[in-house]
Amino acid sequence: MSPVLLLLLLQGLSLGIHGFSLCGTRTQYAGGGFLQYQGGFSNDMVIIENHLEGLVVKSTHWPPINITLQSLPGHYIFCVRWFPVFGTFILKYGLQNYTWNVTESTNKSGNTSFTYGEEGCPENTTLNNITLNGIKVQNSCRFVFQQQNWNNTKFVEHEILEISQLLDKPGFSSNGQVLRDWIDQTLSAVQFKGRSYHFGNGSLQASVFKLDSVDVLQSIPKKMGISVSIPKQLIEQEGHTKRLHVVNFNGSSVFKDAANSMVLGDKVIGVSVENTKVTNLCEDIMFTFEHESLQGNFSPVCVFWNESQDEWSTYGCKTFPRENHTQCNCSHLTYFAVLMQTSNQKISEEHLVSLSVLTFAGCTISALAALFTICWNCCSRKAHSNPTLQIHMNLLGAVLLLDLSFMLSVVLGALALPFVCRCSAIVLHVAQLSMFTWMAIEGFNLYKLVVKVFDSTFLTTKKLALLGWGAPLFIVLAIILMDYDNYGSYSIQVNRPSSCNSTASLCWLTKPIIHQVVNMAFFAAVLTFNTVMLIAMIRCVLRLKTHNRGENLRHCVTLLGLSCMMGLPWGIAFFSFGVLFLPVQYIFSIFNSLQGFFIFLWYWTLSQPHARDASRSSDSTSAMPASPKSDQNSIMSDHKKLLT
Repeated sequence: MSPVLLLLLLQGLSLGIHGFSLCGTRTQYAGGGFLQYQGGFSNDMVIIENHLEGLVVKSTHWPPINITLQSLPGHYIFCVRWFPVFGTFILKYGLQNYTWNVTESTNKSGNTSFTYGEEGCPENTTLNNITLNGIKVQNSCRFVFQQQNWNNTKFVEHEILEISQLLDKPGFSSNGQVLRDWIDQTLSAVQFKGRSYHFGNGSLQASVFKLDSVDVLQSIPKKMGISVSIPKQLIEQEGHTKRLHVVNFNGSSVFKDAANSMVLGDKVIGVSVENTKVTNLCEDIMFTFEHESLQGNFSPVCVFWNESQDEWSTYGCKTFPRENHTQCNCSHLTYFAVLMQTSNQKISEEHLVSLSVLTFAGCTISALAALFTICWNCCSRKAHSNPTLQIHMNLLGAVLLLDLSFMLSVVLGALALPFVCRCSAIVLHVAQLSMFTWMAIEGFNLYKLVVKVFDSTFLTTKKLALLGWGAPLFIVLAIILMDYDNYGSYSIQVNRPSSCNSTASLCWLTKPIIHQVVNMAFFAAVLTFNTVMLIAMIRCVLRLKTHNRGENLRHCVTLLGLSCMMGLPWGIAFFSFGVLFLPVQYIFSIFNSLQGFFIFLWYWTLSQPHARDASRSSDSTSAMPASPKSDQNSIMSDHKKLLT
């Protein structure tokens, strides 16, 4: 079978929803090793005829094709399979497989002439040992298949088996949505006795249930390796007249996303109610996926298939992993799976509680300190005339917004409020990007004051404010326009032996790739630039000839304050791996949750009398006429401007 042809499977065929499999034995004579496919017939049927010159297949679909078969005469076992859902014919002839793909014709020729009438077959053209969909039928040289809905359970069973074998073919690819629609149509139309019926025994298995009680799914075959529990709400909403479909794909070839996600056990489960879209259930539907113990650095995550985006999503699903199975609780019906995601580290429940207490305490202190410092400086006469001071206050404003939005996102992440959680995640992201931007502006201001290589008077405080707050808003707006679901509930893996719930939720970016590309890359650039600026400041301080311990202390406090304002402690996050993971988590939580408090201490220290005395001492020193100290005086002057 040609893998190239298999990749060209078509979609959207409107011909009848069921195909067929015709198998038998053909006697081939000299010159009879050909297959001719003729398309464009007006009759809504498929016709297979045997001639001495070869096999002929006719239907309404295009394009026509000629295929050269075996050249040697003899008896050949053959099977002609027609898959309308894929628009694919497959011929197995002897040891060879041939595939051709067709689409519905828009310009039918009206040619309805057939080679043979009802009187019989020419000599040596009868096909022997004929079976139709696995059922033995009368031998003949011509077979006509009307395109109709075959609702018999035997036909459906055979067709699901045929499709399952086709899915197992190496290199096979198909339009997944067309296949899933076909399965739903078939399970809705098939006629069966009893409360349920099960089809398939391979890569594709399907079960259909009469939705009359919550325990209707107790009869799911164990071979599926799953169990499903449905809420009473589903029975009450849909009544007893509709059917519930459960589909099991042992293979993820029809669920390929751009990220090439790894599906645990290659098992995908679909649950749906016929002709009904079920969302926002008050009580979750529960799935249990059985699997081997996960080895290595992997953790399971419950996801559903987003048909509109052709990708896996965690929205509305919660993960409860165990050693040999994973339970998924979801608020809607569709196709579900468990992804194997690389987990850098899994934090224990005890450390999560400790880190949460430290972070909340630090953020509360930081927010209060930032608010107090902003109010303190708003009452100062210098607040409206000093550009450097205004930059400091904008940074503190971003820190205050980040502290408040982070605590709110943690609280909302534990609640089932999708829209509110999404809004909180958006505000949190704006706050974080704003703080990074103002850190960069602090570094630029340090560069302007200390290095002074160009005149930057054109960058007014208003323009810097537009950059510091406008750029983050623009970035977040672009992410929202790309996909509104980029923001929402984000799950963190937690080792909780006392509970089956192994995740903690936070309102944040739902796709780690966006965090890595936008946040980490942006901060890495800011950190690199600010580190260079701080090194330049340290060189300037080292060139100063201090006269007492007070000046040395003042310089040290200055550098520590600058390090905090320029975000250097955030760089600790890049060392969060391996044996350093847990210590870095604690250090990062303490230092960065208290960022506003550290800046407040910096201002308070520099406002003390000894700091002002040091400034006066610097002024008198700068007034001395000794020429060797001219550079030092200039540096001290810039130093004072930065501190005010």
